Amino acid sequence: MISVTVPSGIGDVSWIYNKLCHSDIPIGYEVADGWPYRTVPYLEMLDKVAYAKYSDVPYSGIVAMAERANTWDEIVSTSKGMYYLEVNQHLERGKRLEDWLPDLPTNFHYKLADPSPRDLDIVNRLLAWETVPRPIIGISAASYRGAKAWNTWGYDQWSPFLKSLQSRTGGTIILLGGFWDDLTHSLLQDGHPDFVGKTSVSQAVEVLRRLDYYVGFSSGLGILRTVLDKPTFMMWPEHQLALSTSWAPPEMLENGTYSCSLWLHPREILARLLDCMPTYEISNQFSFFEKPCQTTSL
Repeated sequence: MISVTVPSGIGDVSWIYNKLCHSDIPIGYEVADGWPYRTVPYLEMLDKVAYAKYSDVPYSGIVAMAERANTWDEIVSTSKGMYYLEVNQHLERGKRLEDWLPDLPTNFHYKLADPSPRDLDIVNRLLAWETVPRPIIGISAASYRGAKAWNTWGYDQWSPFLKSLQSRTGGTIILLGGFWDDLTHSLLQDGHPDFVGKTSVSQAVEVLRRLDYYVGFSSGLGILRTVLDKPTFMMWPEHQLALSTSWAPPEMLENGTYSCSLWLHPREILARLLDCMPTYEISNQFSFFEKPCQTTSL
C-alpha cells in the first residue's frame, strides 16, 4: 500500500480518484487540512480507497511538494512513503484530465457506494419525491462569502431566476448544500424545499441521484452529479474558464448533459439552461430581471 496527500475539496479529490482508481497498488488518502471536513466521508464511499484521514498539510504545502513525474509509474518507482498529488494546476491551464498521469485510464463515472437504509430513510423524509411536480431541480447558490469572492449572484439575482425557472418548467426546486451555504439557505423564504445542512455526504449523493437536473455554483456537488452521469449545469468565475470543461466527461460535453457558463445576467442563463434541459411542459410565462450581472460568456 502507498499513501497520497491530496487537496481538501471533494471535486479536487474526485479528479485524482478518476485516475488512481485504476492503480494496482492499494492507496490510502490523507486529505489536506481544510474546513468543512467533508472529504473523508466522501472517500469512504469509494471502493478503491485503503484508508482516508485528514492531514495537517495545507493545500499550499501539497502544491510545493507535488510530484513532478509525468506518469504514475514514474511516481511510485521513487519508493517514497508519501506522495503529494494535485491536478488543479494542470486543469486550470486547460489541459485535459486524460493527459494527467496518462499511463492510467480515466474513469469519469466511478462507483459511489449505494445508500444505507438509514440514508434512504432520511432522504425519503425530506421530500414527497413521488408526488411533487417534475422536473425536480437541485440548486446550489453556495455562500455569501463565496458569492463575494467570485463575483457571482446574490439573493437579488437568484430569487427571480428561480421563480422564472420554476414558472417555465412547472417543476420543483430544492435547495442543496452544507450548513455553511447561507446564501442558498436564504432562498428558503421563497418557499423552496430546503435541504441545506440537512444531509451527510452519502445522503447528499442519494439526493443527487434522484434529481432530474442540477444547477449551481461550481462545486463538488456538480462534479459528483457528472460522476453519476446526470444532467448538470454549473456556473464558473472568469478566472476558472479553462477549468470549467477540462475535467468534464467528454461524452457529457458532446451531448450537452454537462453544460457550463460564466456568471451572466440571470435572463441569459435561463435561456441557456432551458436549451440544455430535457423537454418538459414549458409555460409561456417569463419573468424579466432588473439587475445586470457583469461578466462575459463562454
